[in-house]
Amino acid sequence: MKNHLKIGDTAPPFSTKDLWNNPAIPSKNQWIYLSFHRFAACPFCNLRTNELIRQYSVFKEKNIEVITVWPSDKQTLLKHAASQKPPILMVSDRKKDLYKAYGVTDSSLKGALRLMLHPKLIFQALKNKYNIEIDADPSLMPASFLINPEGKIQLVHYGRHYGDHPLIDTILKRVNS
Repeated sequence: MKNHLKIGDTAPPFSTKDLWNNPAIPSKNQWIYLSFHRFAACPFCNLRTNELIRQYSVFKEKNIEVITVWPSDKQTLLKHAASQKPPILMVSDRKKDLYKAYGVTDSSLKGALRLMLHPKLIFQALKNKYNIEIDADPSLMPASFLINPEGKIQLVHYGRHYGDHPLIDTILKRVNS
């Protein structure tokens, strides 16, 4: 696994805008939870996005800004993942510049096989999902990073399967430690 970041590394800086043209720039005085996703209609990514939206007030209490990054274009994201403007920041990164900077470049068909070990997750993600429009690499693996106000990475999670994200409690405990 090449170019993977680790806890204690300085987070690669970035400056971008979200889907609604608002700045999505890490603040010097707040934590950032940066969540990389596979594609806009990915049922596992949408399941995670819904979880982040439901837990947004908890993140806000802990002074954590949630930024999700997608390889999908703005229109596809608005159609599938952000049809109602969520409180979290959503960034379209078609050229995958942020993906490359954070080492989120792994694609794996093994991810589909590993996913088979999680039937409950598969059921949750696929219920009521009939039309999956794939507009990016379908074997791209998700990843997550928690960055402290000093710009140091406190949590690194490179997914091992298509729906592999850290537990919300795991993220929040890192802020308290």
